[in-house]
This record gives sequence, C-alpha cells and structure tokens, in this order.
Amino acid sequence: MSRHDEQRGAVLVLVMTLLAALFAAAATVLYLQLSSTRSAGLVSRSRGALFCAEAGLVAARPIIGNNYASWPAALDQNPATTPAFVYPIVGDIDNDGVNDYSVTIRDNDDELPPRVNDPSNDNDLSVFIVSECTKYPDMKRKVMELVTYQGGGNVYRNQAGYGPGGTGNKN
Repeated sequence: MSRHDEQRGAVLVLVMTLLAALFAAAATVLYLQLSSTRSAGLVSRSRGALFCAEAGLVAARPIIGNNYASWPAALDQNPATTPAFVYPIVGDIDNDGVNDYSVTIRDNDDELPPRVNDPSNDNDLSVFIVSECTKYPDMKRKVMELVTYQGGGNVYRNQAGYGPGGTGNKN
C-alpha cells in the first residue's frame, strides 16, 4: 500500500469536520437572529399594549369626569345599580370591530381611621381610572390614574377679554 492511499481518508475526515463546524456556526447564528427577532416582537407588542391602555385613559377621562354623580353606582359592583353612562367604558382603536381596551373606576382609600375602607363608596370625589388593554391577550397592560372632581364654576377670565369666550373687555 502506498503512502498516498493512507492519506485519502484523512482529507475526508478533515473536510467533514470543517463542514460540521460551519453547520454548527450557521445554526448558532440562525438561533441568535430568531431570538433577536422574537425579542423585538415582544417589545413591540408590549409598547403597543401600553399605548392601547393609555388611549383608554384618554378616551374615558372626559366620560368619567362628566358623570361624577354616577360614580357610586359604578363603584357599587351591584348589577341592579347601573351608572348613567355605559360602564365599563370600552373602545376600538383600530376600527376592526373588536374592543381594544376596557376602562373601569376604583375607589381610593378615602376613609379616615378607625373606619374600614369601603370600596363601594366615594367620600372625597377622587377615584382611580383603571384602563386595561385587551387587544394583546398575551401582553396584558393596565394603566391607572387618580382623578379628582373639582366641580364646575364660572370662568371670570372671560370678562377680561381672555379665553375662548372672551369679549375683549367689551361690556
């Protein structure tokens, strides 16, 4: 047997080892790229869910503020007691016919000790607006904001000519 015949198998083993190393490197790069893409998708859905919940807050704030007299009915949790407005407040952001957020109110701890907190009764005209994004079921986000009703009143700045209904100091 010649020396040339003995080396033919060694080259084949070397080529197979190099191919296996290249395939392993390609698989590692593919795994890292897919992980990065999946992570970016999760971050995108998480931010979208947060923005969706914040949109619910923005949409519900004037409804809840204008119906402060119905807060006790909304806080009561009794199905027989219904507030004057549609509750919970739901909305569709992307116009696909499916509600994307749901907004409810929750009482703050407004009873003074030694009384026990009563979540169905508001004493200080302050409630939490709680908005939950339902658009992304795998990425639930809730946003909460404390709102206080301060009542209406007259805007006396208009008499000085300022503001949207100002008369420009004309009497």
